[in-house]
Amino acid sequence: MIIEIFKAITLAGIPIALFSYYLIILTSTSEQTPTASNSKELKKELKNKTFIKDSEESLFKQMLRKKYIKFGGGFYGVLTFITYIHIEINQVLDFIRGFSGFKNFIDSIGLSMAVNFFIEAIMNLVLAFMWPIYWAKYMPIDSLWVWLIVAVIAHSLATRYALFKAKNKKLDDTSS
Repeated sequence: MIIEIFKAITLAGIPIALFSYYLIILTSTSEQTPTASNSKELKKELKNKTFIKDSEESLFKQMLRKKYIKFGGGFYGVLTFITYIHIEINQVLDFIRGFSGFKNFIDSIGLSMAVNFFIEAIMNLVLAFMWPIYWAKYMPIDSLWVWLIVAVIAHSLATRYALFKAKNKKLDDTSS
């Protein structure tokens, strides 16, 4: 059991905590810092909030915020987002490995490739929503409950800490 807890912390807890923390930090703007103190309040706040596009904000940050809000910002949404990114990265790498040369790649570009990418993106989204099944294939999970508890605790602590940091940053910015 101790080994299972250690595996869950290192393979799931730490990555989920880092991802949850940085999603909140990266998607918070100085004018629109979340006022929530935990992940449930944050999820409600994200549903009701309309974000103002900042002209100085990078395209990556805008896209990240859009996806983060789309997936909901809660525990299930963050894990769905992580799973979706994992699936997409693996598919892109498989796609690149599948071509024997640049000429073959150029020859395959066309409408059918765009349609295939669109269909695969939808299928990947559906698979990402079923993340417990997906991750059971890739992780050495012996006790699902231990992994879920570690993941929930990691997400909750990281979210609270990120919200605390975002609020303090906003307070420091307004007092300066």
